[in-house]
Amino acid sequence: MLCCVQGILGGTFDPPHNAHLAMARAAYAQVGLDTIRLMPAGDPWQKRDTTVSPASDRWAMTELLASEDDRIVADDAEISRGGPSYTIDTIEQLGERHVLIVGADAALGIPTWHRGGEILELVDLAVVPRPGVAAEQVEQVVGRSVKWLDMDPIDLSSTKIRILAAAGGEYHDLVPSSIYHYIKDNELYGSGVSRHARSLSSSPMKRHSPGATQDAIEAARAAAVAIDAKSGEDVVLLDLSRLLVVTDVFLLATGTSRRNVLTLVDEAVAALRVIGRQPIRKEGADHGQWVLLDYGDVVIHVFDRQTREYYDLERLWADAPRIEFEPSSSAVES
Repeated sequence: MLCCVQGILGGTFDPPHNAHLAMARAAYAQVGLDTIRLMPAGDPWQKRDTTVSPASDRWAMTELLASEDDRIVADDAEISRGGPSYTIDTIEQLGERHVLIVGADAALGIPTWHRGGEILELVDLAVVPRPGVAAEQVEQVVGRSVKWLDMDPIDLSSTKIRILAAAGGEYHDLVPSSIYHYIKDNELYGSGVSRHARSLSSSPMKRHSPGATQDAIEAARAAAVAIDAKSGEDVVLLDLSRLLVVTDVFLLATGTSRRNVLTLVDEAVAALRVIGRQPIRKEGADHGQWVLLDYGDVVIHVFDRQTREYYDLERLWADAPRIEFEPSSSAVES
């Protein structure tokens, strides 16, 4: 057993959630650590193509997570340092030998990190099981033995919480109550961004009375036709203008596989680019189970079958009127 060392649990923490708490507690108990340091990235270099919440919000939520357990402390070293947040810089700044706590999927990527070989020489690894990743696979990639934490594989991500928040779904059981209320009170992951997007719309918003704007309807239909043409399943348009203040239309569609989900997303983006639309936020493309495209007045959700059935947004928004669209001719002919 290692002793007199600290565990480092880093990440974007956008938002931090119950799985992070479980990871920290498991590492503390099984590795024999003095403390666990939660270290939110200031400028996460691996997220350059993803919209990331301000460091101030992520830091505030990290402090709230740390307050759940007195064995855990929040550390703002990476935020305060400025510039890209590289793990090797944090390790060298802390000095001594520490335990880096990572998910099995992240561990597979360590050799590709900035000065990844040096990281593996300076820290011990406590690895959290992830679905579909074996301990032997991790050890082969990193070239050394690791401490495989004895806990159920974690299948929860910050991405999933952000998407649920944007979709109006419930996620209160996925984060501590304090973080749930922080997200709600500060309108993270949905309302603030979408309101801003309304001022960026490509054309004036002519609202039916009441109902979604014509601009939103036309954009949603264009995306629906493009998705339908690539064999997207169960394409549904929901008018949420009377139920939400953050958007007018939801487009829901199902892909036949995760690869197909990403193809459908690309088709939707291309179709809306033709009419001068660009997404202001994209979530979930790293795993392809549920991808969200936020255009402000239109939010597109493309799922794999299992994820769509599990979250069942049609049931959540059962009171929303449906918007009709004409399927593409290629889909009808097939």
